[in-house]
Amino acid sequence: MKADSTVYRNTFDPNIANPGDVLNVHVPRLSKNMVIVPGSLALVFEIDLTGGEVNNYVVQNVTRALVSRMDVKFGGTELQTTQGYGLYKLFEDLFLSKEKRDSMVLEGIQSEVLCNIRSDSGDKDTSGVDEEKALEAIYGKKYRIRLDHQILTENGVFYPEGLYSNLMFQITLTPASEVVKGSDTSKLQYKFKNLQLEYETINSPSLADETFNVYNSGKSIPYEYVHRPKIQTLKNRH
Repeated sequence: MKADSTVYRNTFDPNIANPGDVLNVHVPRLSKNMVIVPGSLALVFEIDLTGGEVNNYVVQNVTRALVSRMDVKFGGTELQTTQGYGLYKLFEDLFLSKEKRDSMVLEGIQSEVLCNIRSDSGDKDTSGVDEEKALEAIYGKKYRIRLDHQILTENGVFYPEGLYSNLMFQITLTPASEVVKGSDTSKLQYKFKNLQLEYETINSPSLADETFNVYNSGKSIPYEYVHRPKIQTLKNRH
């Protein structure tokens, strides 16, 4: 099959975000016959650590650690509610192959040395790190959070125009203490800059028709709810 493919990057307004912010990410409706390539929908941004200690740097697999809660909504219907989202996804990623992990620098799966270099930490290594410097020259401070709900990754292409309602992701960002490392815990800060929504589309009437027929015949998506309870030790009072 031959078809036109295009990668889009839509800039958020405002295009910055801070710890604790809730980002409402609406999947674009698109035009007729335009479908979204599975797994291509993602938030792309730069992580800015200015304002904290000069030696601060981000944790490994930072884009998982950045998300404390994930909600996915289709119209008025909840498809997913996950508290502690980052913890579950960090554990999931441990089972990826080495080859897969080596290709996920944009997701922040990288050595601690590269975390320091890409964060422009004041005490970053400067010798014997030619490979890390080459990767830093390519990626800089740019990272990507993939919106990997199964409706977009495991059910073939996604055809927004063929659905009666809109799909939205609600992402709650974690505190800086879970994302940034440094010697002074009172000076751990981060923010997103140049925040964009990235996705790849294919313009194909045949794919759109096939997907629309699947939707018409009835496609079930199970609701997923994950609650992470908080455990707190209480001191005895006499």
